[in-house]
Amino acid sequence: SDKPWESMSCGWGTLRIEEGRWRLWYEAWDDQYKDDFDGRLCYAESTDGRHWNKPDLGIIETNGSKANNLCVSAFQPEQTGGECHNPSVLRCPKPADPQKRYALFGFDNKAGHARVAFSPDGLHWKYVPETEKKALFTSSDVVNFFYDPYQKRYTVTWKTRSRRGRAVGVAWSQDGLGWTKPYDGPLFSADDLDPDATQIYGMPVFPYQGLYIGLPWIYCARYFKSGDYSVNKLHEAQEDSPRTMEVQLAWSWDLINWTRAAGRQQFIPRGAQGQWDGGMIVTARAPVIVGDKLYFYYGGCDGLHDDPRVKAAIGLATLRLDGFCSLRAGDTEGWFISRRDPFRRPVVTINARTGADGFVLAEILDRRNRVLPGFSKDDCVPFRGDSVRHELRWKT
Repeated sequence: SDKPWESMSCGWGTLRIEEGRWRLWYEAWDDQYKDDFDGRLCYAESTDGRHWNKPDLGIIETNGSKANNLCVSAFQPEQTGGECHNPSVLRCPKPADPQKRYALFGFDNKAGHARVAFSPDGLHWKYVPETEKKALFTSSDVVNFFYDPYQKRYTVTWKTRSRRGRAVGVAWSQDGLGWTKPYDGPLFSADDLDPDATQIYGMPVFPYQGLYIGLPWIYCARYFKSGDYSVNKLHEAQEDSPRTMEVQLAWSWDLINWTRAAGRQQFIPRGAQGQWDGGMIVTARAPVIVGDKLYFYYGGCDGLHDDPRVKAAIGLATLRLDGFCSLRAGDTEGWFISRRDPFRRPVVTINARTGADGFVLAEILDRRNRVLPGFSKDDCVPFRGDSVRHELRWKT
């Protein structure tokens, strides 16, 4: 944060690369901050994803000037027709109206529900007036939207409650206005493999390689197990809890049934106590592919949830392309047989890194696990080195 209207910047939001231009929409708060909903949607640009410029957009007036990078403000809702907390900016596929090339989804605290605004350029937003009174769907304040290219529809994960506390539900829409919930309740929540002090605060989801990958925000706090909900009971239950927030990994093939990584380890490691991201981490809506890496932008805080005031900033974590999980051999050779896959031609592409004496070999089997002639591991040309897309060859 280096502007007077953004004394605290949060990394939940959206990053897109369009025609060589990096575009970042993020939420920020200023000294008028009273609660989480007093945020503003800010905009920044970059040519490399690391060094950022905050252009003077001339859209929202604050402190008597429009020389700022504000798109939407909770303090000037009349200028856009609404306000936005937990923003998701989506590029609309094949919009019939050029004024609706971009959609902004988020939680409008004044209205008390999620709303949508449209824009021709991702900067000048106008909320759909009908959504001020009519909710897109019922939810709590944390909502994360994405466009699903597999089913060709808008999708959201929204905050709800389970017996374990905060949890995540799912809804989808063909046009961004009429929404359907497959189940009006939690589809992803803490379970008996989690510590007692575990809640799911929110979960951005993005489509990747034919499935859906989720980044659940794990809130390390206890929750009362029975009785009516109240804010006082909520704070009492979490009094002796860590109240930190971390990011884990989950995936699904249908958005209904979810799998989580064994061990429930952190996906983006939270910083040590006292560091700028040592208290809480939340993530942007989705990563972007940059060469052979995935860039994950995230928001870090030095304090705990419900602290009166914390310092927040935006950071970058990188991952090897497709590197969400892997198999590793030790000092002796390791091996596995993959699931069955149809081959139009015998090509095997691997993402691998070997040590100085390491190698990778493969052979192709038939449905009865018999080696196909000419495609044994003895016929395979060994791979040595580091590549995210090496095509194996056989001597024949």
